Amino acid sequence: MKIRFVFILVIIALLSSVAVASAQVTYPYGAFNFGTKDIVLRGNFSKSGLQGIQQRKSTVNRHDLRFHNEISGQTSDYIQTVQHDIQEMLPTDDFKDRRGYHIIPLDEGLVKDLATKANGNADWVWKQVSKNPPHPYVQEFTVDRKYKYINIGAIAYLSGGGDPEMQPAGGDGVTSPLFRTTYKTTPWPSIPILEQNSNGSLQIKALAHSIFDTAITGVVTVNGTATKQLFSKNTPVSNYTVTYEGNVPLSELPGLKQGQNQVTLTVSDKFGRTASKSIVIQNGITQGCQPVLVKMRDATQRIYFPDVSDGSTIKYGGPLVWGMQYNSVVCSVLESVNKNNGIGDKLNQPIRVSDIHTSIFMNRWEFKIGKSKNGVILENHSIDTKPLVAYLIETKGEKVLKRYVVNKGQSVEIVLPSKKYKGEYSIQFPSPLVDSGFWAKATATRDGMPASYTYPDQVRGAIQAIVNFKK
Repeated sequence: MKIRFVFILVIIALLSSVAVASAQVTYPYGAFNFGTKDIVLRGNFSKSGLQGIQQRKSTVNRHDLRFHNEISGQTSDYIQTVQHDIQEMLPTDDFKDRRGYHIIPLDEGLVKDLATKANGNADWVWKQVSKNPPHPYVQEFTVDRKYKYINIGAIAYLSGGGDPEMQPAGGDGVTSPLFRTTYKTTPWPSIPILEQNSNGSLQIKALAHSIFDTAITGVVTVNGTATKQLFSKNTPVSNYTVTYEGNVPLSELPGLKQGQNQVTLTVSDKFGRTASKSIVIQNGITQGCQPVLVKMRDATQRIYFPDVSDGSTIKYGGPLVWGMQYNSVVCSVLESVNKNNGIGDKLNQPIRVSDIHTSIFMNRWEFKIGKSKNGVILENHSIDTKPLVAYLIETKGEKVLKRYVVNKGQSVEIVLPSKKYKGEYSIQFPSPLVDSGFWAKATATRDGMPASYTYPDQVRGAIQAIVNFKK
């Protein structure tokens, strides 16, 4: 969004003279009384129709200023500021209402005070206006051939505000203001939501505001050292606000260790304004026993072809469920696919099986299987849309010959290398963790089966739910 400059009486926010001490900020500023004439002003007066840098005499007039927060609706009291009106050199000049320059001394105390009143980051604003060269929105002036001034509009913009509304005040510029101007301002960024979801991921909602160039950037720091930018966006903008909402997997966070981690999110806008929030998250399960071991169950669900009828009609099938069971005594979780048909609609809900066992089921399929011309037909009759995965296994040697994926309502013919139905081949229904290769990479073992103390994001929430379940 481009800044709209108001040219009717070029209001270039002014605070006068280096005589003002940084330790004490007062308004109006400067060594000149309102109404003082013939003050030499040097600067770019192109908005008044003059070419290049000019030096002209000016009159110091009163111009009252206030700030209105567009998000909170709060409006500050007026403060008395200074406007330099360049004096016409007749008969050549004709400035009319384009003679006013609303400016402020390049004084650290004054600039920071005005930036604070505009809800800006005072230190950041001062760096932008005092560096050489200054920020592009800064316009520089010299008063009385020695005092440096800049435009107030730059301070408002660099504070995340701008878009001034200037109204004639009807005063004489000495005891009452010639004009009253209201600048729009905005709040600093905020983080309404930073919390860990049940599946382990981070839920984030963050806001940034500004009148122009609205954008937000989020950086995460883990345990005070590892840092990474998580997001940056500048669209869409609504009511001077850009919003980031998302769920960030723990795999995207740097420097996580097992167990508790302190995560700090810092969000910033384009004007040096920031907000930070910290939480402690769990990487892995730490309640009860620390940590919980998750392992693959040794009983993999498998269908042997002798179970299939000799006819072509599909008569064999039933439910398959993917679940996990927590054993609080040995502090472990078993992950498997089996034919449990007693769960009803209780997916993703912890179920107390016994005093020490709690189960959770994350997906349910319905399948049918029968003999075909070249092998068998596998049909997916599931309500859930998650595809059913099947492996064709050569029983001798446990060799996987081919992987099949069957979507809801569809079927596939599993072609056998040779038409043998006496146990030479079988169909295995792997769990999603088996199919993703997670268990193949596991470095720990328990009871001869793969095991791990770290958990993929897709099951982290389920493990947390059954470990913490209290009935």
